[in-house]
Amino acid sequence: MSVTVADLLKLPSLRQAKVIAGHKGLSRIVSSITVLESTDPGVLIDEVFPQGEYFGSEIVITGFLNMTEDVERQYINMKRLAEGGEVGLILYYVGVYLKKIDPRLVSLADEMDFVLIVMPEGDVTLRYGEAISDVTALIFRDRACNPFLVSEILECVSALPQHQQSVNTILKMLSDRISASLILCDSSLKIQNLAAWPRSAEASIKKGIEELNALPGDQQSLACDILPDSRLYRFSIGNDRGPGLELLVLREGLQPDSDVLAQLTDVVRLGVNLWGQKPGEVAIHELIRAILQDEPMKMRQLANIFHINVADIHEMWILHCEEDQLERFRREGLPLIREHLKHYCHTVVADLYEGRIAAFMDWIEHSPDRILVSQDLASRLEGLGFSLSLTRCYPLNSTSDVRRTFLLHQEVIETVRKIWLSHSCYTLQELEFAADCRKILSESEAALTKALIPLDTFKYVREDNALLKTLEVFLLDAGSSVSACADLLFLHKNTVKYRLNRIRELLGYPLDKVPELFSLYQAAALNRLLDSR
Repeated sequence: MSVTVADLLKLPSLRQAKVIAGHKGLSRIVSSITVLESTDPGVLIDEVFPQGEYFGSEIVITGFLNMTEDVERQYINMKRLAEGGEVGLILYYVGVYLKKIDPRLVSLADEMDFVLIVMPEGDVTLRYGEAISDVTALIFRDRACNPFLVSEILECVSALPQHQQSVNTILKMLSDRISASLILCDSSLKIQNLAAWPRSAEASIKKGIEELNALPGDQQSLACDILPDSRLYRFSIGNDRGPGLELLVLREGLQPDSDVLAQLTDVVRLGVNLWGQKPGEVAIHELIRAILQDEPMKMRQLANIFHINVADIHEMWILHCEEDQLERFRREGLPLIREHLKHYCHTVVADLYEGRIAAFMDWIEHSPDRILVSQDLASRLEGLGFSLSLTRCYPLNSTSDVRRTFLLHQEVIETVRKIWLSHSCYTLQELEFAADCRKILSESEAALTKALIPLDTFKYVREDNALLKTLEVFLLDAGSSVSACADLLFLHKNTVKYRLNRIRELLGYPLDKVPELFSLYQAAALNRLLDSR
C-alpha cells in the first residue's frame, strides 16, 4: 500500500477540506508535501519546473499569496505543477486573501486529473505546518510498514504523460523515496543519469564520483567522503536492449536494508528495459517477465503503461526452437508471429523469455479454429528455416496458471516431442499427459507394468512388432486416421486396415471404445518412451 491523495483527506488537518476538481486523481500516490509561494511566478515556470522535466508526486500547498488577483498566473503555475508530475494543490486562505477560485482553474484541474483541494474558506487560523506535519508522518509510517517500491513506482509512472516516462524520472522517484543519490553509469563507469539527494548536491556528487580512486564491486559497498558520513553501493543492471549498466547508490547516515536495495535495482532494471535512455522506447519483454514470474501487481501496472487489457488474455502459445536460432528468431520470427496473430486477436503480446518464445493473446470471436491458425503459423516459421514446436495453452485464468504452465512446458517438452514424433503443434492437455507418463516411468516397476497391461496381448503373436508399430502411429501420430497412418508408414491403406482389424481381434474391443481407449493410448505412449531410451 502507498499513500494516495484520498488518504490525505482523512487526516485531522485536512478532514474539513473539500475536493472541488480533479477527482480522478484521488488515487494517485503522494511521495511528499511541499510549500510553493514564489515571489516571482516566472521563476516557477522557467527555472523550478523546466518544460518536460519531472519533479513530482508531491502535494503542493499554496495560497497564491503573491498573485491573488492574477488569474492568468495562477492558471499557468498550476498547469506547470501538473505537467511536472505533482499530484495536486491544497489552496489556503480562500475568502481571506484569495477572494475566489476562478472556474478556469477548476476546468484545468479536471482536464489534467490534478486534485484541487480547498481548505475551509474564510478561516484565518489555518497553518501550513499542521498539514505538513500530518502528511509527512503518514508517508513515513506507510514506508516503514510497506517498503514495496516496484508497484508504487510503476503506478506513479503509468499516470505520467509519455514524455515523462523515462529512466531519469524513475531515478528521481527512487531518490525521493529512499532519500539517496542514484547514479546510472555505462560499463566504463561514465555517468549517464544522476538523481541527487538533496538536489542541490548534484554538482559535488558528480565531481566526487568522477574523482573516486576505487569503486565497490558488484552488490558491495564502501565508505566514502563524497558526502558526510556516506556510503556508496554498486549494482550491475542487466539491459535487454544493449550493454549492461552500473547503478551507484550514495546514502548519508542510516543505510537502506538489503531488501530495499534489491527492489531498487529491480525498478531501475525495469526502467532501463522499458525506456532505455529514450523516453517512450518500450520493451514488451518486461510485461512478459511479470506474467511468467507470477507478479500480478507489476503485470497490471506494466499493462497500463502499454495500454493492454490483460484481463481479456486467457491464452498462451509457447514456441520452442533451437538455441542457435534464438537471435535470428528475435529479428525475424517475432515480427511474423505478431503480424500473423493480429488478424485473429485484439491483443498480441510476444517476446523471448528464458530460451522460449511466449505469446499471449485474446482470441476474437468467430476467428478460424486455433488448430488451423497455429499449424499455419508453424508452417510459415518453418518456411523461414526455423526448427520448432508450438504449444497452445488454453484456458489460463491467472498468472499462477500461466507460471505453472510455462514451467510444465520447460519440464516436459522433450518428452512431448518423443511421444508425438510427427507433430510440431501441441496442447496444454498433451503437456499434462506427458507429465503423467513421466511420473509413471519414474515410479515403481509395478506401476509401469500395470500401465502397460493393455499391450500384453501383443507378446504372444508372431507379428507383434508390426502391430505395435501400427497401433502407435495410428493413435499417437495419425489421429486415428487410416489414410494418415498409411502415409506415415509408407504402406497401402488395405495393409493398415488389415493390421487394425487384427489389433481389434487381439484386444477384444474397438479402437474408439472409451474408457479402454485412454488406457491403450497411454500404454502406447509409454511403450514409445521406453523404446526411445
